[in-house]
Order: sequence, then C-alpha cells, then structure tokens
Amino acid sequence: MKENPNPDVAPVRSTGGSLRAVASVCIAVLAAAGVLVVLEVIPRSAFAEVGGKALGVGAIVVVAALAIGLMSKR
Repeated sequence: MKENPNPDVAPVRSTGGSLRAVASVCIAVLAAAGVLVVLEVIPRSAFAEVGGKALGVGAIVVVAALAIGLMSKR
C-alpha cells in the first residue's frame, strides 16, 4: 500500500461513487412508480409526471455533484 507523501493533505476522492448512488436512487424511484402503475395504484398520467420530475431531480444532482467534484480537485 502506498503512503501519502504529504500526510497533511487528504487524497482527492472521485465523485463516481456519489453519482452511482444518485443514479441508483433515481432508478429505484422510477421502478417503484412503475410497479404502482402496473398495479393500477396510480394512473399513467401521474407516472409520466413523476418520472419526468425524478429524471429532472437526478440530472440536477448529477450536475451539482460533478461541479463540486471539479471544484474540490487541487
């Protein structure tokens, strides 16, 4: 295992893990909404609205995570 040559500076972490987490949450929300549509708990028109909003929120979070990751790199 390599040691950090400068122990006072923390290593820069990748934003890949946080992006995967956001994508996983968006997929889970859309899957749950899809199941509710199939079971006819919510109408199809509401699914289109929920799906669009979930994708929009996911896109905003991904862009924000990328921006924060780029700003944190030294």
